[in-house]
Amino acid sequence: MSKNNNILFISVFSILSIILLYFNWSYNIETQDQLVAHKAKAMVLTCMDFRLIDDAVKYLDKNGYNNNYDEYILAGASLGYNQNTYPDWSLTFQEHIDLALKLHHIREIILIDHENCGAYKLLISNYESSKELEYHKFNLALAKNTLQQKYPNLKITTLFMKLNGEVIKL
Repeated sequence: MSKNNNILFISVFSILSIILLYFNWSYNIETQDQLVAHKAKAMVLTCMDFRLIDDAVKYLDKNGYNNNYDEYILAGASLGYNQNTYPDWSLTFQEHIDLALKLHHIREIILIDHENCGAYKLLISNYESSKELEYHKFNLALAKNTLQQKYPNLKITTLFMKLNGEVIKL
């Protein structure tokens, strides 16, 4: 290799290294020491949809919950909690909240619904896609109200995630 090619190679390699380090550091999020941790900030309810698992984790990490929450999954998230087709779902979720309170002293419940949820299409009779956000707003508000009555000392946060990972607080 000529001297010019060596300089070009080293320059490109250096720039790529800087870019990779930057992106690695930008996602280097602090977490509690997992060897001694006994508390979690929150219980998070998400949908089972595989398309948004990583986006939910990224959102939670970037908002201070990295390795600091208990997670529970129900198809439809808030709808799964509210619906009557599978009545044990809401009871089981509440039992997990009770355990999270005892074991990890959570202070918050976070409910994350998402766009284009198949559970909404299956569990809501006469589902209309044009009313999707209304359905989510209703179910998130209903779940929040029910949980706030049962757990008055916990903060309840309701979120709606678009398929691109963008999160809207509702």
